[in-house]
Amino acid sequence: MANINQLPYFQTKNNKETNWLARFLLKKIKKLLKEKYPYHYLIFARQDKRLELIQKLSKKYKYFLKIDIEKYYPSINHQILIKISGNVLKSRLGKMMLKTKIIPFLNQNQNNIQNKGLPLGNYLGYVLAGVYLLPLDLKITRPFLRVQDDYLIFCKNKKEPEKILKQIIEPELQKLKLQIQIKKLTSGKFHQNPVEFMGFKYYAGIFTIREKKIKLFKDNITKITHLTKKKSSKAIIKLLNNKLLGFGHYYKFAHCKQDFENLDAFIRQRLRRYISRNKDSKNKLGNLILTNETLKSMGLKLLMSIKVKYASKKRHIFKKTNKKRKKIEKLITRSDLLQSPDLNNYQQKAILKQLYELTKNVKQIRSKVNRIEKKLKD
Repeated sequence: MANINQLPYFQTKNNKETNWLARFLLKKIKKLLKEKYPYHYLIFARQDKRLELIQKLSKKYKYFLKIDIEKYYPSINHQILIKISGNVLKSRLGKMMLKTKIIPFLNQNQNNIQNKGLPLGNYLGYVLAGVYLLPLDLKITRPFLRVQDDYLIFCKNKKEPEKILKQIIEPELQKLKLQIQIKKLTSGKFHQNPVEFMGFKYYAGIFTIREKKIKLFKDNITKITHLTKKKSSKAIIKLLNNKLLGFGHYYKFAHCKQDFENLDAFIRQRLRRYISRNKDSKNKLGNLILTNETLKSMGLKLLMSIKVKYASKKRHIFKKTNKKRKKIEKLITRSDLLQSPDLNNYQQKAILKQLYELTKNVKQIRSKVNRIEKKLKD
């Protein structure tokens, strides 16, 4: 067996032909998957239902086995994949598609001298990667969840994970010429040992976001808002929104209120820094003007708004922990200062409206408002 550490990753873009082939292949295996594995990732995409299933099954099956395949996409053997696909595509049209379309798709990588590897970022490659491990899926007798090459298998007793690993998984992976990633191989008991799966951490019946995923998200935000970027604030906000919307909608099912609040604060901090210091930015405003409401009016989305919207649908209730802040907000909004005809400058109004966000002390707010009043009268 070749050293998989030397196998390259490569990417191929989607097109109409590969998308059609992927749907054609998926249609052939859909009936089988619906009967035996209704939660298989190729036919079931609802993340919240997967998480609910883990919570439900962990009550009946107290133990788990978590495995991951080492360098899965580059390690897929073309000859074995063609054989497995041939067992799925038994019709005359299917055999013709395999010969004239799928095999040329597999051979498109010019650097591929070992007849191995599938491209990333392509729907057909995604479906073929799912098909490749079907022989292993059919051998596992216990309930399991799979997302590409990640498996979470539910076991009834302490000895079952080792038994399944040695009697089923290792022999089948050897036939498929794949290897287990030893660093990510874990087993244990639910509610005692944390389980990391699909980017979530499941412990004591609660899902949270993996620390590694939070760090990766913050790194992406830092790259977008780096001061060397020569883009307008509008373009930067658009990039930030794309990142946070994807992250927020993926992890909104977890217990992540505090994480989302901290990440929202981090995003605003990075955006304020970019707008106020970037040489090519047209907005030369200080942090006092770039309040939360101002950034929101500029188009910045919030992770917490995603969480609140989802929680309202599920009728979750957040605890009120900012009563003092709300009192300060009411005190300022009721003030006659905002009704003053002299305050017709946007920046001055923004200071008055959002001054409560910069301090928790009411006396300090009043003193600052009085100073601004005096300056305006002079």
